[in-house]
Amino acid sequence: MKKLSVLLLSLCLVVLFSIPAMAAKEGGTLSILCFFGYADDSWVKPFEEKYDCEVKITYAGTVEEHFTKTKAAPGLYNIISNDSGRVQMYYDAGLIQPIDVSRLKNYPKIGKYFRDHPYAEVEPGKKFHVPICWGDQDFIVNTAVVGDRLKPYLTDIGGGRQVLSYRVMKAPQFKDMVTMFDESTNVTSMSAIAAGITHPFNLSEADYEAMITELSLWAKNCRQFTLGFDSEKAILTGEDAYISITGNNAIEANALVEEGVGDKFTHYLPTEGTICWIDGWVITKPTKGKSLDLALKYIDYMIGDAGQTLLAEKVGFGIINPAGGGGYTDAVKERTWWYTMSIDEFPVPLYIMVTEEDPERRVNTWLEIKAKLGF
Repeated sequence: MKKLSVLLLSLCLVVLFSIPAMAAKEGGTLSILCFFGYADDSWVKPFEEKYDCEVKITYAGTVEEHFTKTKAAPGLYNIISNDSGRVQMYYDAGLIQPIDVSRLKNYPKIGKYFRDHPYAEVEPGKKFHVPICWGDQDFIVNTAVVGDRLKPYLTDIGGGRQVLSYRVMKAPQFKDMVTMFDESTNVTSMSAIAAGITHPFNLSEADYEAMITELSLWAKNCRQFTLGFDSEKAILTGEDAYISITGNNAIEANALVEEGVGDKFTHYLPTEGTICWIDGWVITKPTKGKSLDLALKYIDYMIGDAGQTLLAEKVGFGIINPAGGGGYTDAVKERTWWYTMSIDEFPVPLYIMVTEEDPERRVNTWLEIKAKLGF
């Protein structure tokens, strides 16, 4: 009897430790590092079922965090969401491989503007980034609180719409009422635009000093900085700040409306112009085999009609395949209305993000500005 018990126990252990192997997905594993919203269950779960695979998702809140994680362990991830301004940086660090767009049946559906822009072609004839959406940096303002005080900084552009000047960021009357996204790329480039610089991603030494002066005034007026979607929403709804420079405009518009406070807030484009990021996917250099095949399938889905429709619905940023336009929510259509237009018709000056003259210097400059102010 004792021998039989031992035998049964052994068989149970064999079965138990065999379960993970038996449960392994035949299609392989796809590991994604991305911004919030780019790996939603509404398409990830069907993707896993269709290809009998496992999708592992890691979220990061800033461009710098994405790059740091990828550089530290490129083998941990297969596809990374990043913007047009960071493709060259990933390439220079030896982290990414060219993407065979001929294997993407939906690639021709991407708008010509995005297919033809040279940001992704860091080697002649090779694409290292496939776009999925685009967006700008602009303002979300609690106009229920500070609406009347905005008048000196607003300009009518017709159709009952207004734009808001960057001057509001350094106005003394808004001390400790403003906030902005804690990301060096965005804040240095936007403050350069506010300082009147025509090439915000390629600063001369004189331009650089002007940018530092402008950005320092902005930072001095801030009580704190936002660190992504959740952080910004909490600061705005908690009224820790009333005016925010945001990179999450459409997502925030949907979230604020869903929480029943949307009418307290108004979205404004910056009068002087803004930067435009083109978000999409890069594939890490170590990715091969089944993971590479899955990476291409995932990218192809996200640029297709169904993927773009869901992306417009769930995230709300500007889509790159016009067939997805029907997915926009009423909140996006009404509050961040410019995403429903062609990018060629953007109502204020638009600067497509490309790699800056010295990204590392900009990161250090922003850290120094914050340190001097006690942040």
